[in-house]
Amino acid sequence: MLPIRIVCRLNRQEPPYAGSGIRLGIFQAETRVGTPEAVEANLQRMHEALRVAASYRCQLVVFPECYVTGYALSPEECARLAEPSSGHTVTTACELSRSHGTAIALPYVERSRSGTVHDSIALVSEGELVANYRKTHLYGAAERANFTAGSELPPVSKINQYPVGLLNCYECEFPPLYQSLVQRGAGLIVGPTAADQHFVLHDGTPTQVPYPDATAHIIPAMASVWRVFVAYANRRGWESTERGNWQYRGNSGVWAPDGSTLMAAGPEERSVDSLLVGDCVPDEIPPFSPEGDHFSDLRMPLRDELLPAT
Repeated sequence: MLPIRIVCRLNRQEPPYAGSGIRLGIFQAETRVGTPEAVEANLQRMHEALRVAASYRCQLVVFPECYVTGYALSPEECARLAEPSSGHTVTTACELSRSHGTAIALPYVERSRSGTVHDSIALVSEGELVANYRKTHLYGAAERANFTAGSELPPVSKINQYPVGLLNCYECEFPPLYQSLVQRGAGLIVGPTAADQHFVLHDGTPTQVPYPDATAHIIPAMASVWRVFVAYANRRGWESTERGNWQYRGNSGVWAPDGSTLMAAGPEERSVDSLLVGDCVPDEIPPFSPEGDHFSDLRMPLRDELLPAT
């Protein structure tokens, strides 16, 4: 088994009690891509990560976007590797959730009953699928070629009796999505992602500009404005295919409701698979403002539906 580096930020030895918060694990890893053999290797590595997370009594473990298949996929690979939400990948996650006593946010490529392919996140807890979210805001030409956008708002589910919202990568940059999740009670928002340093565009040309580092400005701002924990779960290292090479930022972390960094991957974590473990407990975070509350003071109405995808 390859080593897993640990970054730990705990309030105390015992994990948060029910309803008070969550002990969160983020697995930042370099994954294999694009084949059935890659899927099995990535699932095996997930099992290894969950064994380590269980030793720290994590209550939720989050994996990067398209963790199971790898992210740098062609439409043909997506179609070949896509599974239903009742398939092998989600069933395996449910079994591991039950055996390790932790909830899991596992991104995978989903095939719906109608045959459409989605960039999805399965949220499992106590051995059951509690939410299956299909990414609604696709990024760039490659994702639009690979996937069909989902049509339902991102969900809020109770983990350790604490409300957790889901976003998927690019979606972490849209303030109205945070507003929607917080209005529905979310205290922690987790965002699996595949943010690159350098990658190949859908037309085969290399990008001249790296994907923006959302953790430098956007994520801390959203955490502080909406008074919510935000976890950004990226991959590290490289994915190499016949179409080119993708290099990922390795910038996973958690930002607290005052915008401060609860924990974040650094240079060491970019060179080895790492598990970031931290306690997300709102009562441990000082107020962000002496009086103002952006959420309750906001006078703009919130749409409770998505616009048609373009």
